[in-house]
Amino acid sequence: MDDKTISSTAMNPKATIVRLWGYLKKYKWRLWLITLMVIASTIASVLAPLIMSFAIDDFIGKGNLNGLLWVLLILGMIYVLHSVFTWVMNVVMVTVSEGSLYHLRKDLFEHLQSLSLSFFDQNKKGDLMSRFTNDISIISDALSDAVTQIISSVITLIGVTLIMFIMNPILAITTIITVPFFFILVAYIGKKSGEFYERQQKTVGDVSSYAEEMMSGMKVIKSYGKEEDATQKFEMKNQQLRDTSIKAEVYANLVMPINLAITNLGQVLLIGVGAYLVLNGGTTIGGILAFLTYSSMFRRPINQLASLYASIQGALAGAERIFEIIDTPVEIIDDPQAREFHDIKGNVTFDHVTFSYVKGKPILKDINLSVKAGENMAIVGPTGAGKTTFINLLSRFYEIDKGKILIDDVDITTVKKSDLRKKIGIVLQDTYLFKGTVKENIKYGNRTATDEEIIAASKKAQAHSFIHRLPNGYDSLVEEEGSNFSQGQRQLISIARAILADPEILILDEATSNVDTRTEVAIQDGMKELMKGRTSFVIAHRLSTIRESDCILVMNQGEIIESGTHEELIKQKGFYYQLYMSQFEQ
Repeated sequence: MDDKTISSTAMNPKATIVRLWGYLKKYKWRLWLITLMVIASTIASVLAPLIMSFAIDDFIGKGNLNGLLWVLLILGMIYVLHSVFTWVMNVVMVTVSEGSLYHLRKDLFEHLQSLSLSFFDQNKKGDLMSRFTNDISIISDALSDAVTQIISSVITLIGVTLIMFIMNPILAITTIITVPFFFILVAYIGKKSGEFYERQQKTVGDVSSYAEEMMSGMKVIKSYGKEEDATQKFEMKNQQLRDTSIKAEVYANLVMPINLAITNLGQVLLIGVGAYLVLNGGTTIGGILAFLTYSSMFRRPINQLASLYASIQGALAGAERIFEIIDTPVEIIDDPQAREFHDIKGNVTFDHVTFSYVKGKPILKDINLSVKAGENMAIVGPTGAGKTTFINLLSRFYEIDKGKILIDDVDITTVKKSDLRKKIGIVLQDTYLFKGTVKENIKYGNRTATDEEIIAASKKAQAHSFIHRLPNGYDSLVEEEGSNFSQGQRQLISIARAILADPEILILDEATSNVDTRTEVAIQDGMKELMKGRTSFVIAHRLSTIRESDCILVMNQGEIIESGTHEELIKQKGFYYQLYMSQFEQ
C-alpha cells in the first residue's frame, strides 16, 4: 500500500465483515440479549401455527367452543409476547449499531488526524468527506436492520425446520428442496452487484469531490466564463454515477423476483404433495394448513435477507472504503523513545537536508544552514524555489529524505511531534478560521489565555481596532471558513492567534501578503515586537519588508544560492539584487 494515497484494492466481503464484527462485539452482552429476545420471539411465532392446527383438528372439527376460546386466548397472548420481544430487540439493536458507528467514526477521524500533510495533498477533500458522511450513513442504515434480521432469520430457520421435520419429514423436505436453487442464484448475483456497488461508492466520492472543487473555485469559473465547461464535466461524472448506480440496483433487485418465483413454485409443490398425503391418510387438513404457514415462515427470513441484500452490499462497499483510510500507514510517527521537548533557546540547523515530494525529483537539495537563537531569517526566491517546503520540514509536516534538522543540537525526529509544534508558531499565506467566535479563533493559539491576553495579542497584530468595531466585538460569530471577513481581516486574526501562542520559533509564510500597504506597515511594527528574542523565519514576497532581517536566504530550484544582509546582497548585484530591483522598478 502506498503510504500517501488511499489504496484501491478489490473488495473482500469476508475480511470486511470480520472487521465490522470487531466493532459490534464491543456490545456482545447486548447482542446476547438480542439473541435471547429473538429466540423468545421465534418460539412464540413458531408455536402459533401448531396451536392453530390443534384448534382446527381437535376443537373446531369437534365443535368444542369452550376449548377453542382458551386456545384463542393463549394464541393472543403469544402474539402480544412476540410483539413485546420484537420491540425490545429493536431498541437494544439501536444502541448497538449507533455505539459501533461511534467507535468507527472515532477511529476514522483519529486516524485522519495522525496522517501527514502529504496524504491530504494527494487525496481529494470531496472523496474523503464522502467516506466520512455518505459511507458511514449507508453502514448505519444497514446495521440498524441487518443484524437483528440476520439473527432473527437464522434462529427462525432453525426453529421452523425442526418443527416441520417433527410434524412431517416428507412435507419438510418438499418445503426446503427449492432453497438451494435460490442460494446458487444469489451467490452469482451477489458477486456482480458487489462489484457495481463498490464502483458506485467510488463514483459518489468523485462526484462529491468535483462538486466541492467547483464550488470553492466558483469565482474563477465565472471570471473566465467556464460555467458551461464545468457543467459539462459534472454531467459526464453524474452520468457515470447514474449508470453505475442503475447497474448495481438492477443486479441487487433481481434477488426478490427470483425468490418470489421460487417461493411460489415451492408452494405449488407443497400443496400437490400435501393433497396426496391427505388422500392417503399421511396428514390432516389442519396439518396441511399449519405446514403452509410454516412454509411461509420458513421463506420469510429468506425474503428478509433478500430485501436486505442491496443495503448489505452497499454497506460492505462503504466499510471497505473507510477501512482503506484506516489502513493507510501513518508516515510521520514518534519514535518509541521520543523525548519531551521543553525550554528551548531556538538554535536551528539544517544539516545536508534533501527532500522530495516525488521520489527522484528533489525539491530541496543538500541544504546546509545554521540560525542562532533570536535571529531573524528571511527566505526569498521565485515561485517553486522551495521556500514553503523549507519551513514545512522545520515543523516536521513531512519526513526528509536525507540529512538532519536540529533545534538546539537536538534532532527533531527524536522528540515528540506535539512538543515540537508547540514551540513553533506559524502564520500561513492561506489563512483558515473555524466556525465560532473571533475570540475562540484567537484563543486557538493558547486555550488558557485570558481576555486581557487575547486583546493584547490582537493589538500587537493590529486586529483590535476592527474587531472592536464589530457588532459583538470579540464575541462576533465567524461563518464557515471565515467567509464573513475580508482576506486581510482573516490574516490579522491569524497573526493574533500566533502571537498569543507565544512560541520560541516563529514562521511567517507571506503573512502580510493579503493586507494593504498601510496595514502592512502597522503589522510590521507589531511583528518586530513579537520577533524580539525569538528565532524567526519570514517568507516574503515584498522584499521591502525584510530589509532589516539579520540574514536573507536566497533560494532557487531547491538550493541556497545567496545569503547575507540586505546591504550585502545588494552590493553583490546577484540574484537577490535582480529580484529587488524588479520590484522596485514596478
